[in-house]
Amino acid sequence: MTDAWSQVLDKVRESFAGNWFLILWAVGLVYLFFAEKEKRKLLVYPSILLGVLIFNPFLYRYYWRKLFDYAYWRAFWMVPVLPVIAAATVSLACRMRKNFMKAAVIVLAFAVSAATGTFIYKDRFVRAQNLYKLPQASVDVADALLDLDSEPRAVVDFSLFCYIRQYSPDVHLMYGRNAWGYIDYIGGDQYSVYQQMTQPQPDLNLVRGSMLNMDYDYLVMLPSQAPGYRQEDAESYDSTFYSDAMNSVGFEYMDMVDGYLICRVLPG
Repeated sequence: MTDAWSQVLDKVRESFAGNWFLILWAVGLVYLFFAEKEKRKLLVYPSILLGVLIFNPFLYRYYWRKLFDYAYWRAFWMVPVLPVIAAATVSLACRMRKNFMKAAVIVLAFAVSAATGTFIYKDRFVRAQNLYKLPQASVDVADALLDLDSEPRAVVDFSLFCYIRQYSPDVHLMYGRNAWGYIDYIGGDQYSVYQQMTQPQPDLNLVRGSMLNMDYDYLVMLPSQAPGYRQEDAESYDSTFYSDAMNSVGFEYMDMVDGYLICRVLPG
């Protein structure tokens, strides 16, 4: 049970990213319980019930982890953290007799939220590169694959598969976010290929064998993963180098698109 409790705490810390919102939620519940009796049934009791159910290490160990461990953190969205904080703030402000005190409560609430929260636009959002709001490389790579085949079956670099699946269902990928444990899990050859493709120098013979076994035709990877690649010589490498390098491990070099090699597996 100690291990389950530690995992719940780790998920909470990761999800709330060090802000005080969960603490303010708890303080808000206590305040509303004593100061706003009519809000007990509306906010306080449902919040406590949801908190007990969702942040419960026993339920996490025997139920939540088995049902949706890949997205357990999304259950936190059901807890009305912000509504409780907002209701408590408004209630406290309304109890102030003087207008400047009311304003002070609101300003203080904004200041605490800003100081202890996370500015999500700093690192997690970037300017859209196209109408699809996807990285342009994923669009260009997918289009290149579709030019080669109407329904290509491909293994692609892990930086691309989340986006390619959104852009076109006609590109059949060996794995997607399920390689990370989302929705379901992959095993056997699929997981072996994924593990290799996350390595600086993957075993492309293993990758090729698995692709042939499962009838996948195209491989998209970084140039630095090609056999014989050396960073200090990178500027001198051309299509001839990549063609020879990939041919040596059973792949035909097709194209370089937005910094990704596109290769076709050779039969045999």
